[in-house]
Amino acid sequence: MKKLILLILLAFSCTGGYSQNKTRTYLADPELAPRDHNVEYSHLRLNVAFDPAKGLVKGKVMLTFTTLRPTTDSIWLDGIQMTVQKLTLNGKEVKHQVDSAGIWIYPGTNLEWQTKDSMEVTYECTPRKGIYFTGWNDSAIAPKDGESGFSRKEIWTQGEGTDNRYWIPMYDGFNNKLITEMIVTFDKDYKVLSNGTQISVKDNKDGTKTWHYTMTHPHDAYLIMLGIGNYAIDDRKTKSGLPVHLYYYPEWKDRVSPSYKYMTDMIDFYEKEIGVKYGWESYSQIPVQDFMYGAMENTTATIFGDFYMVDSRSFLDHNYIGVDAHELAHQWFGDMVTCRTSSSMWMHENFATYYSALFDKEVFGKDYFDWDRRGFQLSAIEANKKDQNPIASSMAGSIRLYPQGAFVLNMLKYVVGGRELYNKAIKYYLEKHKYENVEARDLLIAFEESTGMSLDWFWEEWYFKGGLPSYSVSYSEQNGTTQFTVTQTQELTDITGLSSADGRPVGLFKMPIWFEVHYSDGSVDKKQAWIEKQTEGVSIANPSGKKIDFVLFDPDNQVLKSGVSFHKPFEMLKAQAIKAENMLDRYDAVDAMKSVDLTTKRAALIDVYNKETFQAVKSAVVAQLLNDSNTISRTLIRSAITSPDVAVRKAVLLNTKLIASDLLPDYEKLLSDSSYDVIVSTLDLLNKSNPSKMPQYLATTKGVIGTLGRNVQMKWLELSAASTNDNQYLSKLVAYSGNSYEFRTRTNAMDALMRLDYFDTALLANLLNAVPSSNGRLAGPASEVLKYFYAQDKWKKTIADFVIAGKWQSWQKAAIRKIVN
Repeated sequence: MKKLILLILLAFSCTGGYSQNKTRTYLADPELAPRDHNVEYSHLRLNVAFDPAKGLVKGKVMLTFTTLRPTTDSIWLDGIQMTVQKLTLNGKEVKHQVDSAGIWIYPGTNLEWQTKDSMEVTYECTPRKGIYFTGWNDSAIAPKDGESGFSRKEIWTQGEGTDNRYWIPMYDGFNNKLITEMIVTFDKDYKVLSNGTQISVKDNKDGTKTWHYTMTHPHDAYLIMLGIGNYAIDDRKTKSGLPVHLYYYPEWKDRVSPSYKYMTDMIDFYEKEIGVKYGWESYSQIPVQDFMYGAMENTTATIFGDFYMVDSRSFLDHNYIGVDAHELAHQWFGDMVTCRTSSSMWMHENFATYYSALFDKEVFGKDYFDWDRRGFQLSAIEANKKDQNPIASSMAGSIRLYPQGAFVLNMLKYVVGGRELYNKAIKYYLEKHKYENVEARDLLIAFEESTGMSLDWFWEEWYFKGGLPSYSVSYSEQNGTTQFTVTQTQELTDITGLSSADGRPVGLFKMPIWFEVHYSDGSVDKKQAWIEKQTEGVSIANPSGKKIDFVLFDPDNQVLKSGVSFHKPFEMLKAQAIKAENMLDRYDAVDAMKSVDLTTKRAALIDVYNKETFQAVKSAVVAQLLNDSNTISRTLIRSAITSPDVAVRKAVLLNTKLIASDLLPDYEKLLSDSSYDVIVSTLDLLNKSNPSKMPQYLATTKGVIGTLGRNVQMKWLELSAASTNDNQYLSKLVAYSGNSYEFRTRTNAMDALMRLDYFDTALLANLLNAVPSSNGRLAGPASEVLKYFYAQDKWKKTIADFVIAGKWQSWQKAAIRKIVN
């Protein structure tokens, strides 16, 4: 059972007394308080070189700091398994003690209070986190230019959460901002990127260069970055003159435009929308192989997975725009203004996710933005089925930090009255706390100070407490009035919703919600009401007795909720699906028709499809008519198969279990589709529905590589292996599972081999190479495939003997032994 904290709020009366019966109950958060430290670091200067084949870091870090307490007789540095060769304090060697987690420094005498001191640490380490050496131990002979099919040779870092301590000895906590410098010596044939401005590049006589980067404003240690590899650079400038440096692999020049589409436009948009100029001296982006996440918003220099570098065709299936916009927004929310503890991490990710959606709205329109919001809501509903942790908590989980929090920010904008006041408050917040650390209440205070609104209730129910409201709604017409009745139906607990007040039970939510009545003549009456009691009534007058076409509760879905039970007759759903202004209201009406029989809804759905412009609504219609044998429905499905909108074509495939014989020629045309994802799905469906023609289908798609781990080629090899006795296809899949390839290709190949139930020692070697990987997106799938084969008696001994005979480092052995006993 989760521990609770009871916070007694003293409700003072005008005579100075107080009531003790009003309390707030929150979930306890072990990371609510900032980390203890006795010195404040102001500057970090790192000289570093590498032996990449050994994964060796050779560094000298100088740290400038100020003592925070009158008595400072020891200092702690985070540093995982460092070998310290020399350590000096103010130029003199001092006693120090190293353990697996870091370094204790003992000055010998108390340092003078509030004075500036410095230390230098010369060290070596071979980290398993924080910094990654990709491709230096590739089993193939990889050409230096990164020729397709061989691993690229790169070095790159990932500092968040607190992983930079694995390669730099320092204070690695949120609550200390400092200026950083990076001086890197490496092979002259490579490019080096770090935070801030490149102030010099020096040629050395030994075939290396030394690059020197420095920041001009303080930032948090987890945002320190380094990227090394073989790159070309596309230099651009924003309207305000900000230099933008976009790194790319030289042979991928054709991917620069689709991958970095809108890059400078994003910066221009954010500066205008946020109202605060970009806070740093430049902005760079660098793709890297085998990045375990999507991207990382290091200050001035975002690292992202090179799987996001797409050509114009791959752009149809996945692109970098949303992630690009997300990481850029962090330069304001997270980098410039940074949370003090992990319990406030939402103040980074909520904002980055939300502003990415706002950029979607700017480029693709409101319907696209609203579909983003619906995705946020659905994610939040699933997360709240598992637990009711609040957003403002270190235990929030990724859904609350990203999509749920983004929805709540849009709701905050709705509650304060729209974009103008919301933007005023955000500008005030960022300017007040520029280059500082913040907590949840700092944002609340900024909103209250800039708008004059009392918003403590909003923070309580949406940030400090968990759960979601659920509503049951009904309406009736009586005596010239439309009467709505709303009941909150969620479970009432003291850790969700609002605390008890004025006789109201705990666990209820308080929100202003709009009600609309749309009439057959096209007119509409609307009313906003505060819904905060368990059951409430809302009346909208209809003195002329107009005929109601449809009614809406919370039009455009502005309020986050786990569900709404609101029964409407079919004719009302039909009118709403066709006439409602907002896409989400039209979508919800179509979705509500799922339980209606086909003969009743067929004509209405076809009408909706023909009038609708947004893919989500069209796709919802397709899902309901796909298995209808009616001639008119069949015509619509054929139209959907050839729709110019790739999302609609994908909806057809997603909802198809087996292809009907009369539609087979239409599906076969999708083998030449512009979308690689469509080709993969089509091949799978055709293999199930018409296997006799697989040789023809495979001939049609031969040579198509695809995107995201060679997805078409991997599916082609799998189906070729399954339909022939030719071992060349299996051999190619085994080769693609090896460490000469990036992780998505490897996992696609491993999964295909598992489905084919094919195993040999070459595959085993590749699996054992992948299982200990620091990239969980490689290690996880590889572990599952290894478990699958190890569970089979015929392979168990082969695998065990191979492991026993192998030479493994301790960290490799630890990972492998979790699967192979």
